[in-house]
Amino acid sequence: MNARKVTAKKITLVMVFIAVIGAYLLLILNSPDDSPQQRRVRLLCETDHERLLKAGREILSKGPDPKNYRPYGPIHIDGFPVPRGVPIPRIIWRIRPHAVLINFNGYLVLHMTEGLANYGVKVYPEGFKPPGDRFRYGHRELLPGLWYYDDRYRRDPGYNETIDEIIKTGKWPEPNDIDLRP
Repeated sequence: MNARKVTAKKITLVMVFIAVIGAYLLLILNSPDDSPQQRRVRLLCETDHERLLKAGREILSKGPDPKNYRPYGPIHIDGFPVPRGVPIPRIIWRIRPHAVLINFNGYLVLHMTEGLANYGVKVYPEGFKPPGDRFRYGHRELLPGLWYYDDRYRRDPGYNETIDEIIKTGKWPEPNDIDLRP
């Protein structure tokens, strides 16, 4: 009987410990600093774009030839995940992309997503030739070879002004200035 009480107490303590850790992680993951708007600000204003471009090109140079590579596992619409043997530089991990993909046309996609908000950057190798007349690099060129893309450009004709404001001020515009839908 006494052993049962001890076991029950241990199980209860473990469950409480797991619940506390889960609540803590939930708070961290849902912090306002991790909202899609704040992540966009971080990507556009607080990231060293030259280092990001260099890191992306480094991955492309060490990765497989995308035109002849047969990826194993899931394939995303934008390409295939960077193979395990290819190191991903720290600057890329800092922006916390949801996927680091090599496109079959030979460029790198750092894909960010938050619910309906899909955005990120595309890194093109030097001398990249577009595969066709209708090819789009992205929505906004940050540096030659580094392009920002965002699904909101499709829904909001004035979104470029919002991005200008973010880059100019280093913060997301006030809610009364713009539509905050993803």
